Amino acid sequence: GFIVKGRSGNYSTAEDVLICTAWKKISQDASVGSDQTVSTYWKCIKEYFDERNTSGIFRSSDSLCQRWST
Repeated sequence: GFIVKGRSGNYSTAEDVLICTAWKKISQDASVGSDQTVSTYWKCIKEYFDERNTSGIFRSSDSLCQRWST
């Protein structure tokens, strides 16, 4: 499980790669469709990220979205 204690640390290279992989996978998934809200879209990316994240650091969908915009 994840433990939330204030602000998380910096993203690792592995987490950055995982965000990119999640974005690519979700954005190319025809079953997800393009008729959804931004929050739903990032929720799907977060779910993909959480299933594969081995860092043990909690990342919110807002945090992932902000990191992607960087």
